[in-house]
Amino acid sequence: MLTSDANRQLSTLDRDLIERRIRAMWDMRRRGQIAELASLLAPDCVYVGKTWFGKPAPIRREGRAACLEWARQLNAMFTSVDMKILYLVIDGDQAAACRRIRMREPGGGRLEDVIVCSFMRFRGGAVVEIVEYPDTLAMARLLGD
Repeated sequence: MLTSDANRQLSTLDRDLIERRIRAMWDMRRRGQIAELASLLAPDCVYVGKTWFGKPAPIRREGRAACLEWARQLNAMFTSVDMKILYLVIDGDQAAACRRIRMREPGGGRLEDVIVCSFMRFRGGAVVEIVEYPDTLAMARLLGD
């Protein structure tokens, strides 16, 4: 049986690992390193979020390949210029975060600060679920809708 000190050390290690992976995932997405991003995603990873076709529309991608393809599509829609994590809460194998991303629309060069709230679940250190809610009005302004 583990002592409470040992349990605290294990939870700190897990929290640190998850935080490092979250930051690495966002950094890889920002730099367009989609192939490298695969190492952080579970094979059965699920992404749930919003996309824009004149108005916000729900999107769901299942499986590592589908999630990576969605990341490629996001990188084609806009460029992440800068990002600041506003909040990051990690509890066991789950995390919730809110970040401000300065985005540039590639075609017209419009810039917009977009707040994105993300909820993630991990299994064995790999991301198994990502649910993201961006500021849809800011995204509409960015994309000229």
